[in-house]
Amino acid sequence: MTGNKELEFSNDCRGAIILAGGDSKRLGRPKALLDFNGRTLISLMVGRLEKLFSEITVVTDRPELYSDLPVQLTGDLMKKEEKSPLRGIHAGLSFSSHPFQFVAACDMPFLNLELIQYMARFAPFYDAVVPHVGEGYYQPLHAFYKRSCIDIIERQVNRGRFKVSEFYSHLEIRFITLPEITRFDPDQQSFININTWEDYEKALEMMAGREETS
Repeated sequence: MTGNKELEFSNDCRGAIILAGGDSKRLGRPKALLDFNGRTLISLMVGRLEKLFSEITVVTDRPELYSDLPVQLTGDLMKKEEKSPLRGIHAGLSFSSHPFQFVAACDMPFLNLELIQYMARFAPFYDAVVPHVGEGYYQPLHAFYKRSCIDIIERQVNRGRFKVSEFYSHLEIRFITLPEITRFDPDQQSFININTWEDYEKALEMMAGREETS
């Protein structure tokens, strides 16, 4: 262990969770199944994440859609509560035995593995490792969470508080600052997600541009 609480990356004690339980109301279809050059978006994400993680868990209430993926599948455990990413994080952390989990939404096509590796160095020493990209603005669905968060999330949800960042005051967190982020991802493309058809078209254009220059 070093003085600034860093540790070399190892996938032995870390898994990844992809949250695929949203309703995708603006798109009218599951975002995770959007086509990217013949591959579904979630398949693209799994292919990227499995380079770092030996175990990937997809949290979904429609497991039949993802049965062909090399992942574990689980559903929300707190089904009586309002649907929220907090429920998904809780389910993923509860399902896996790994002490640390990288959590991502299912609509993030440009995950940066170097940034994730950098964040992973801090995961053993904090309850969470979260990008902080501006005043009061976080990326809670591109973050590491420890299993110690499970009970805290349950208490938060039982109080009717469903915003992920609202339970941060109860955690010891290593915030990843903007200068740290831009070392690996200057344009913050890691955090691009797809909520509309316009977002999807832009992501396809970006993907094509990457392939042309690669």
